[in-house]
Amino acid sequence: MLEKPQILADTHFTYAAERFEQSPISLQLTALADKVFPSLALDKHQHWLDFGAGTGALSVPLAAHVKQVTALDTSAAMLAKLTAKNVENITTLEQDVFYGLSDTYAGVISSMALHHVADIPQLLSCMHQCLEDGGQLALIDLYSEDGSFHGDNQAKGVVHLGFDPQQLLEEAAKTGFKHLSCREIFNIEHKNGNSYPVFLLLGRA
Repeated sequence: MLEKPQILADTHFTYAAERFEQSPISLQLTALADKVFPSLALDKHQHWLDFGAGTGALSVPLAAHVKQVTALDTSAAMLAKLTAKNVENITTLEQDVFYGLSDTYAGVISSMALHHVADIPQLLSCMHQCLEDGGQLALIDLYSEDGSFHGDNQAKGVVHLGFDPQQLLEEAAKTGFKHLSCREIFNIEHKNGNSYPVFLLLGRA
């Protein structure tokens, strides 16, 4: 049986899918690809995993640089929006990452999804296991914040109010990731008047 927070989150994302791409925050996040991709080694032979892909804000631009993108999300409604874009080299996968992945990837990328996952060490372990030797890790999320970014955090499935990147770097190192780095790449301007910085964490399996 699903726990109440998960039920609330599923309901939120089913409803949000209809207007997700038109939200002020989503519109700002369309700039992420240009800020992130220059830091990655991308080529047309690679298969990448986009964890928490949503409607494809990163999957779609990433698909133009690599051979194949698997867009993983637990929201069927979000993935339906991505499927409707008919990008030939994007495959959607509606699945909980903790159920295990059958493929291996040249890279794993994730934008604004980590704060929805309770067990970050286990998530990093799953990501490490599904990467090829030397595969790339690229994680994008919020620095620690006071809970005002999402507002109704429980209903939106938020379990982390942003992150301390140093703690993430330490967890990633424990998992086995190497060549780790983290830097601020963006600021989201919120309707509440606050500005929320966003980091990019990079590593290699």
